[in-house]
Amino acid sequence: MSSVRGVREVPGTARPEAPATDRDHVAPRSRSGARRAGSRVLVYGLVLVVAAWLVAPFAWLFVTSISYQKHLLARPLSFIPPEVTLDNYRMILGLVRFHAEGQAAKILPSMLNTLIVSLVVTVLNLVVGTTAGYAYARFRFPLKHVSLYALLFTRMLPTVVLVPAFFLLFRTLGLQNTLTGLVVAYCSFTLPFTIWIMKAYFETVPSDLDKSALVDGCNRLQAYYRVVLPVSGPGLVAGGAFTFMLCWNEFVVPQVLNTKPGTTTLPPVIAGMNGQINIDYSVIAASGFLAAVPAVLLVLIFQKYMVQGLTAGSVKG
Repeated sequence: MSSVRGVREVPGTARPEAPATDRDHVAPRSRSGARRAGSRVLVYGLVLVVAAWLVAPFAWLFVTSISYQKHLLARPLSFIPPEVTLDNYRMILGLVRFHAEGQAAKILPSMLNTLIVSLVVTVLNLVVGTTAGYAYARFRFPLKHVSLYALLFTRMLPTVVLVPAFFLLFRTLGLQNTLTGLVVAYCSFTLPFTIWIMKAYFETVPSDLDKSALVDGCNRLQAYYRVVLPVSGPGLVAGGAFTFMLCWNEFVVPQVLNTKPGTTTLPPVIAGMNGQINIDYSVIAASGFLAAVPAVLLVLIFQKYMVQGLTAGSVKG
């Protein structure tokens, strides 16, 4: 048996490479880990900046609503109120008298009007919009795409362009200064949005559900209400939530169409407080904070379903 020590290296032959050690992988791994950590810090930093940009106005609105007017006008301005007060909310509720109490007394009735109009429009949109969205998603009929883009075109028009036509029409029909007129006007520009959302969502629901229901003895309407609609919760929540927020925050339509006291909604009433001789910014901020709370709570509660409903249909296959 020949010894390994006596073997000579033949010229021209490659020397076997030494096995890789852990030291060779330390530098690449450390560099890749540093890059991942740096990108993670960058992403988190951008998220914090965007969150602060979005939350800061709402936070300052709350701080203003619990501050005294004299502290808001003081210089230098203090971002932390030296004294916290709830008198601004008491003024809105009519518990404290002040110079603009007549305008502040309209806050709660106008908020009730806004709630009624928003809920009625949301229900109508869910009933009509979901049915129309299901028809667009499941059936083929003449001028289907033309009518869809026509609906989209109506949503692209600015609301202020339609206000003069609404004013003349409602004055002729006797719907001016009524909540019914606001419901009709709001439905005209929220219904196309709901139809498009529900159409996109119903396209993600397998059509086999409809076919199975039809085989079991349901007609098309029963298959829609009993089978398809119960599994369309995210789409319904997304369409209903966005419709409610659009109606809740609408300013131009009630400002022009409903000028009679007791028939307008909350945004015009809050804007009307700027017309006072002595503008009380803290009371205006308290009114704005109360107006923003329902929309914020709605988004926080249903944000998961809203995102799911709005992104339905964005990925095929």
